[in-house]
Amino acid sequence: MPKNYKKYITFMHYKGDTLYINVSHPALRQEIFYKRKMIFDLINLMHKNNMCIKLNPKKIVTLHKYSPPPKPPKDIKFYIKPAGNFEIKAKNEKIIKIFEEIKENLKGKYD
Repeated sequence: MPKNYKKYITFMHYKGDTLYINVSHPALRQEIFYKRKMIFDLINLMHKNNMCIKLNPKKIVTLHKYSPPPKPPKDIKFYIKPAGNFEIKAKNEKIIKIFEEIKENLKGKYD
């Protein structure tokens, strides 16, 4: 295959009588469809030179699945000191008591 094709072919798989070619660009999918005869001729040439004898596809299927480029990781901000005094809006006395304990622990650590 030409070098410009190799760059976009992600993988090839042979199953039964079908050669599956997965590409990363939709334009190359169409190119491979148009040049099927050239691919079959290359396979026949390999057979004449005793290479890839078991590879004998009757048809070629090209697949393309779009996958967007990965997003860069987000910067996670974390704080070492408390940013301020937080207001307790709970109505349950048990929960208010727990939050008060947390508040006191934070005050003691970073003052």
